[in-house]
Amino acid sequence: MYADPAEPQAPVGPPTPGSDPMDAEPQFRLADIDSLIPTQANHTVEASFVYRWDITDWKAKKALKERRAYSPDFEFNGARWRVLIFPNGNNGGDSLSVFLDSITAAEQPKDSNWHLCLQFAIAVSNPDDDSVFKHMTANHRYNPAELDWGFNQLCKLNALSTPMDGASKAFLEDEDRLTITVFMKAIKDETGILWHNFLNYDSKKVTGCVGLKNQGATCYMNSLLQSLYFISYFRKATFNIPTDTDEPTKSIPLALQRIFYQLQFSDQPVGTTELTKSFGWDTLDSFMQHDVQEFNRVLQDNLESKMKGTKAEGAISRLFVGKYKSYIKSNVKGFKTLHDSFVDYIAVETLDGDNKYQAEGLGLQDAKKGVIFTEFPPVLHLQLKRFEYDMEKDAMFPNEIDLAPFFVLVHAGDLTGGHYCAFLRAEKNGKWFKFDDDRVTPVTDQDATEENFGVDSTTKTKLIKRFTNAYMLVYVRESNADEILKPITSEDIPEHLRVRFEEERLATEQKRKDKEEQHLYFNAKYITDDDIQKHHGFDLCNLDDKSLPLSQVRSIKVKKDTKFSAFKQQLAEDLAVPVQKIKVWTMVHRQNKTIRVDTLITDEDKSIEQIRDGLKIQSELRFYVDTEDLPKPDADGILIFIKRYDPLAGKIHVVGKSYFSKSQKVQDALPQILDLAGLQGTVKVFEEVKPSMIDPLDMTKTFGVAELGTGDILCVQNDLPKHEIAELVDPRASSVVYYFEDFRNRLPVTFRHKNKDKEAQLPDVDLILSKKMAYDAIVAKLGPAVNWDSAKIQLWTQQGSIAKQPIKRSATITLQEMANPGYYIPAQAAPTILHFELLDIPVTELDTKRYIKLSFVDRQRHESDPIELLVLKNATIGDLLKEFQAKTKLPAAGGSGKLRVFEVHNHKFYKSAFAETDFVSCITEYAVIYIEEIPVEELEVGETDQIVNVCHFAKDTSRGHGVPFRFVVKQGEVFSAAKARLIEGNGINEKDATKMKFFWLPQMQKARPLEDDDILSDLTVGMNAQDYLGIDHVDRSGKSLKAGAGGAIKIFN
Repeated sequence: MYADPAEPQAPVGPPTPGSDPMDAEPQFRLADIDSLIPTQANHTVEASFVYRWDITDWKAKKALKERRAYSPDFEFNGARWRVLIFPNGNNGGDSLSVFLDSITAAEQPKDSNWHLCLQFAIAVSNPDDDSVFKHMTANHRYNPAELDWGFNQLCKLNALSTPMDGASKAFLEDEDRLTITVFMKAIKDETGILWHNFLNYDSKKVTGCVGLKNQGATCYMNSLLQSLYFISYFRKATFNIPTDTDEPTKSIPLALQRIFYQLQFSDQPVGTTELTKSFGWDTLDSFMQHDVQEFNRVLQDNLESKMKGTKAEGAISRLFVGKYKSYIKSNVKGFKTLHDSFVDYIAVETLDGDNKYQAEGLGLQDAKKGVIFTEFPPVLHLQLKRFEYDMEKDAMFPNEIDLAPFFVLVHAGDLTGGHYCAFLRAEKNGKWFKFDDDRVTPVTDQDATEENFGVDSTTKTKLIKRFTNAYMLVYVRESNADEILKPITSEDIPEHLRVRFEEERLATEQKRKDKEEQHLYFNAKYITDDDIQKHHGFDLCNLDDKSLPLSQVRSIKVKKDTKFSAFKQQLAEDLAVPVQKIKVWTMVHRQNKTIRVDTLITDEDKSIEQIRDGLKIQSELRFYVDTEDLPKPDADGILIFIKRYDPLAGKIHVVGKSYFSKSQKVQDALPQILDLAGLQGTVKVFEEVKPSMIDPLDMTKTFGVAELGTGDILCVQNDLPKHEIAELVDPRASSVVYYFEDFRNRLPVTFRHKNKDKEAQLPDVDLILSKKMAYDAIVAKLGPAVNWDSAKIQLWTQQGSIAKQPIKRSATITLQEMANPGYYIPAQAAPTILHFELLDIPVTELDTKRYIKLSFVDRQRHESDPIELLVLKNATIGDLLKEFQAKTKLPAAGGSGKLRVFEVHNHKFYKSAFAETDFVSCITEYAVIYIEEIPVEELEVGETDQIVNVCHFAKDTSRGHGVPFRFVVKQGEVFSAAKARLIEGNGINEKDATKMKFFWLPQMQKARPLEDDDILSDLTVGMNAQDYLGIDHVDRSGKSLKAGAGGAIKIFN
């Protein structure tokens, strides 16, 4: 493999002199090159070597036809090497290309594990003056797949004979002499994967473990599942949850059991799709990254409920719970050790001065506040506050810690985004492994600890910016380690799970084997007369057009070299008929897009592949298998299929087939046709040419003149008298031509429920309708299927996977216009989906009325669930308030009783109050609307008082949350008093209040922290509507999305 100079790993240490190919390096001598190949601190040099190749025939080498030349062989570290050069450049380049080539690697089998890790430098120099040189460095893992490594552009060819700036000589002496020097360091491969390219890497073979597949953004879940898997006690408890009668797609314990079983016994990375499906998640959820701590809490809560009443009950509390809580948030910021952060956590806090404690009956008192710890769980999860982490100051984390003085507390962190991986020791005191989704690799102790947890400045002369930090630590109590980490054998897994998962494994293995061997087989599809008679559309079956119901066809897997006679025997066994009765016909696609029976296969000594090639079949094999004993045809006999159309029932089906002579007139064959169709009297006969061409047949013509051939289809029907036609619901249905016209317009539609808040989701409804159906006809079909008054069903179009916009009811709009699929739907077209909403009023009323969605905010700033109010389109805000008051009961005492409506955008006021005379038409469809009771204090505002807007945010003013409100600022009032009024007026408890920080947020200016002695009224002078009083606190509502994450995690099953 040839590497560009940009490809080798950049060295760590001082910059490499002469990195520009046009620059020589006069400030160093070639003997100094060893110091310019920096060895990384965590690498051990096993051996070093210098090889010098003095070239004395440069012009002869440039004249070589082979374009390349090799140095003499040499040995280093038990392997043979040579230098490869391209005197005229590699692949037409203008630079000297030099590579270090491993002869020993080339001699190894391709599947050999032989490898050697080298750090090396290659230099070109003047043979008489080693102060004139140019070099480059690289790292490489030599192996049978990567034999050589080096540089395509070590030096420009035209620079070899010209002294560079600052140099007295050129590299090339006497136009023939040049020196190539290779400096080599063999690096110890402690993990076995140093500089591995991971092509064909086998995690199981290298580490004994397998990884988990990432579905998109599920690395956080994969890391946690791996850590839980290696807690054997937890794994065994999970296996002991009864799941033998569980529904596979909805059982979280069963899906987790499957993952744990496969992690233990599989050789391949394990999928997690079944688990996320059991959560009730869709594909979108798998592309939302969440916080691993929050996911752990939600998953454990769910499993704990599933374990109740089983052998596994109590396992989670025994493992992860101390006296009260099961996890802690460890703030390591500013502390040198993890131990120090625990000491700080239990430090006694003195409450005095402005922070005195309000003691009941005694007033404000000095007090001491602290935490007393009593007990630890056997398995301790530590969440690290790493988003404020300073590498130069903060903690290193030990493999063991003495936590005797401490207790564990729960705190779910809000640091999200990025990528999660896990560093785990699979066994007590075992080796460290890195679990990075589907890849598991061995790592050193340093990789698992120091590389992620910080750098000890006492042992490093230079700190490197790390982009990975530990986020969660897992400790197991040493006294319980043997029990908690005890290996699990097959006998520890319930038999029903072993049987189920082994069957699944064998099925998966068979699928893999089938995929590997699929080039040896044909998958043939075939139909029989029984299948044909169940078909009621075009042709004899529908194999491709997904806009209509597909026919149920039979499949058979057959080896390509199977003799046709053996294939017939296999068909006979499948159909349970004597092989003598089996006649196999090919089915082909005609140019008019029909599928018809074509050729009877009679050469039974040929293989299936030979028959396929002989008939020039390019697509998949499709056969019609005939088991009927028909009289042998004449020499010019053709096989015609007969369909019967019943106008009274509006149905068509195949009634049989027969051989006819091409020279026979159709009218002469009519008795035979009628006999097959079971008809008498006056009839009409049509040829089914293609979906848009159902032609009447000239009965006086012969089959040959009428251009009829094998595989053609005739449709026969009674010619109804006028009085019977008049009795039909649609007189046009009296003709098979109309039947097929109607059939062409059939469109399968999936109706999806657009449920309102807290309304149960109804299952999808699948109907086959006509593209020409109008709105009322469609809902007339849908209403009975959903048990709802069809007049009260609103249809919606779809965009992506959600309802886009309501479809306006009209007498002229058709289904085709609603779905807009086009008149012809391609075979691979996506299914047509419309959404439906169940209304409390007829759709016709929506012409004059509209729904307005809003939420109520009570006196304590609690937000209600959204409600929808139906008002006239020309109603006023006052009418909207009356409708709200008619449906909502407000507290009688303590408030003003006056309501106002306001609009919010991005958690700030968009319109702080609508006038009651405003029309509701000023409220857009997707506006966020609230109703609140106007505070008494605001109505009684004094002349010198001001009203300011207040908003909520978390850490950053751009991360807004909650509902804004208005607050009265009194002239000259210190902020501590104003804050007390705000806290009391909004019903904020003392614990939450102590965690809040307050800022003045002037528009387009920097946020200003507010101190207790500030006079807020001084800051509000000249304020505008975009200036806010901001409250910084955690969003506990779960309604706003976390930055970079998918919001609160929910498991629905």
